Amino acid sequence: MSGAAGRKPFDYAAIKEGRRQEWQRRMAGFEGLVFKAWPKVGVNPEPLIAYLRGDGPLSRDYRESLIALIERYDGLIKRMLRPNGRPRGSITPKNEAIRCASYLVRIGKNRWRRKHGRQHVPEDILERLSNRAIELVEPEFPSARGKISTGAVIHESHLKRCEEMGTYEFLDEAKWEIIELAQR
Repeated sequence: MSGAAGRKPFDYAAIKEGRRQEWQRRMAGFEGLVFKAWPKVGVNPEPLIAYLRGDGPLSRDYRESLIALIERYDGLIKRMLRPNGRPRGSITPKNEAIRCASYLVRIGKNRWRRKHGRQHVPEDILERLSNRAIELVEPEFPSARGKISTGAVIHESHLKRCEEMGTYEFLDEAKWEIIELAQR
């Protein structure tokens, strides 16, 4: 004879209802007020503030809940005040020239890939494209002449997607020169 014969079947509905009632009791008290004021869970601190302004008792558990809530808000506030990541670089003529040259190199790389049906662009092609892009960009940024390296242009061309650079008119003509170079 198996031991399962003497057991009573579970009444899932009764268990579920008991849990629901217990949750409602918890949410009706101080724990519910803290839960509703917790960041990203409904965020309504008004009932908790009203309770604290009143003459309601504060047990040790209530105090711990308040401490956790305040620490959570403190962390969120500090995170919002301090931006994530490395600060952006300044806009100098050299940085802008590198950005324009890398834009041209990205266009050339994409055209080369389309023509040859490959993903990897050989180093000698990249170097040729970046040297020509630097030659095309330097006249527009005289203070950056001689300061732009092919390595910086190639590195920048790997980092970002090709965004439109509509503010520089010279890029339209330069773009076609780079495309011709890439198709050779």
